[in-house]
Amino acid sequence: MDGTNKVRNAYLAKGGPKAASVSLNKSRIALRTLELAETLDVKIENSSYTLGGDPEPRSLKDFLDEADALIVLFEDVKMAYIGGNVFYDATLVDGGEDFLRYFHAEPALTSVRGEKKKRKFKLNQNVFDAESTFGVIIQTIAANDQILVCDDLGDEWADFIGVRTDNGITSVNFYHGKHGKLSLGASAFHVSVGQAIKNLGNMVFPPDRVPTKVAGWSTNYNSENGPTQIPRIIRGNAATIGTNVAATRTAPDTVRRAIIVTSSLSKKAVASALVSAKKGKAPKPSFVQFYWLLQSFFSACTEVGAVGSVICRP
Repeated sequence: MDGTNKVRNAYLAKGGPKAASVSLNKSRIALRTLELAETLDVKIENSSYTLGGDPEPRSLKDFLDEADALIVLFEDVKMAYIGGNVFYDATLVDGGEDFLRYFHAEPALTSVRGEKKKRKFKLNQNVFDAESTFGVIIQTIAANDQILVCDDLGDEWADFIGVRTDNGITSVNFYHGKHGKLSLGASAFHVSVGQAIKNLGNMVFPPDRVPTKVAGWSTNYNSENGPTQIPRIIRGNAATIGTNVAATRTAPDTVRRAIIVTSSLSKKAVASALVSAKKGKAPKPSFVQFYWLLQSFFSACTEVGAVGSVICRP
């Protein structure tokens, strides 16, 4: 991005084509133009209409600006503009101990070969593949959840929703599972972070929405490839599950956790990048964006009294 005036231009790379322009206003940074060729014909429609039926579709530029989806990074990596606000955080160059405490290593994710499957679903399939992110969530990460349901697809609150009670403390766990190549960039996390933040309010199980949810959980999982024999209720009783999840709403010691589970990240790689930054080596812009995206997720969780975390490869 260059310029010294209120309106500044952004480029794909130094000397590259113009991608967008922004306006530095008193209270926010506005996206004035979005000029990437592949975005010019993109329209955003209201989901209440069938595809192509929205009489007033918005341009991608207008949608991103109205949603405050713009992320602006500065030469000073301790600062970032996210969600319409400017944040300052020195953790990135201080070794990252406060940041790393949100990450938990799970060795089983090392052998994962797909998010939901390692091959095409079969009609008679009754479990998720062990070598999938979903399989690891069920068999390892959420193994101690007394209630566990698959909420993937449709009106999705999370890929899996679990409830666990230990020593009188109840945990409501929303698991958002992802798979991909190892990376320290933000692109692999945008969807899961957005989904997790959007559904923080549903962690209290709104009473007007629970009956519809329970009805959906009482069916088998229908994949993108067609129906399966995998029950959505992995653990729990269909007859009482609605009452059980509703009870967490008023339980005094309920802890609500939003958990991103991914095979595309290594905790060791994150720690290494933070150590390099502390030693004075400038981190890659993609890692800075990754850092701030995850920080926005952790902060959003804290604001509503939830706990955000990432479970990844060692």
